[in-house]
Parts: sequence; C-alpha cells; structure tokens
Amino acid sequence: MKHHHHRDHEMKQNNRVIFGIFLILFGCLLVLKNLDVFPYYMKGIIFSWPALLLGLGALFYVGKKDKTTGIILMGVGGLFLLPIIFDWGFNWRGLFWPVILILIGVVIIRKRNECLPNGGKAGESGSGYIDELNVFGGGEKVINTKDFKGGKVTCVFGGSEINLTNADLAEGTNVIDVFAMFGGCVLILPSDWDVKVEVSAILGGVSDKRMPTTNYVVEPKKELIIKGFVALGGCEIKSYK
Repeated sequence: MKHHHHRDHEMKQNNRVIFGIFLILFGCLLVLKNLDVFPYYMKGIIFSWPALLLGLGALFYVGKKDKTTGIILMGVGGLFLLPIIFDWGFNWRGLFWPVILILIGVVIIRKRNECLPNGGKAGESGSGYIDELNVFGGGEKVINTKDFKGGKVTCVFGGSEINLTNADLAEGTNVIDVFAMFGGCVLILPSDWDVKVEVSAILGGVSDKRMPTTNYVVEPKKELIIKGFVALGGCEIKSYK
C-alpha cells in the first residue's frame, strides 16, 4: 500500500508541475505581450486557442507516460493553427467537427488494435477482459468473473456503467483503458481493490467517489490501474459498501 500511495503522490506531483509550468509560460507570454515585444501579427497567433491547445498538448506529451492526451491536443491545435499562420482564406472553422470526428475514429481504431497486458484479447469468452463501445447510446454491464484482468471502455456521445462489485482481480497489474468524449462512464468497484487512477481530462471531469471501509486488507499482488482520456465528458469511479 505504501508503494501504491507513493505512486499516486508522484502522479499528482507531476500533474501539478505540468500545470505550474503552463501557468508560468503563459504568464511570461502575457508580460512580453504587454511590453509590446511581439509584432502585432504574432499576437493573434500566440494568443489564439489553437496555440493554447498546442502548448498544453506538448506539456502533456512530455510530462505523462500516456501520450494519447498530448497527441490529441497537439493534433487539434496544430491543425487549426496553420490557417491562422498562413492566413488561408477559406472557412477553416468549418473543419472543426469533421476533424474531431476523424480524431475520434483514429483513437477508437488505435485502442482497438492495442495489445492488452499478458497478450489477452478483450471480449473473448473467459478471457477476463472487457471491451465496451457505446456510441450515441448507453449500456450497463455486471461483471462477475473471478479473474478480472481489465480491458477497454469507449464512450462517444453515449455512456456506460460497468459494475465489478462481485468480481475479483487477477494477480498482477490489470488495466482498464477509458476513452470518453461527449459522453461518460461509471465504474463500480469493490472497496478493497488496490486502484490507481491515471485518467487525463480536458473540459471534462474525473471523480473518484470510492467509499473506504475500515475492515479490509488489500491484496499486495493485485492492482487495478484506470488510465485514459476524457474530453467534454466524465468518468466516475465509485464503490458500494
């Protein structure tokens, strides 16, 4: 448990460092702007929302193990920054939703092809893995396996609820990869599981509402890591006593 809490503390510290660096850099840019250091045409580029996304994505890419968040932010920011830099005349703002849909499709395919730990495949009968995809809809699932190894939960304009109250973790490190955009997911976990949350959120939220109990012992050889990316949506983690 000490090792687990140490890693949680280290992750939170990294998040604080990323956010602190972002504020310092943005503050320095504002100072230079007020001192009229930048030419007029540069102000519209540096202080645009695409540049903001690009810079934030670069920090996420460098500071986090999971590069998905950084890649998405840099991709969106860079794509919409190009018309501002080169002053393209067409209505590039009309590309926003098509680009978002393309990125969602790429991420879904990428996550589908990612290998799960121990070479398992999500959705196989008796595999101990889950592979939930909800698009423009919702779903609820109760998992009762005694050898749960993780899996993937993808929600786009939809929601998903996964109830693992009666499940048992497999030995070792098990991973649930969450991707939610314009949607959300709810994970209901037993109170005595050793859980580490590594979900990044942009214009969304991640809430850990697990209810600790006083009389349980966490098994040291079993761990669940919840990682992934949430944008304009949410991920809720809770437990029932």
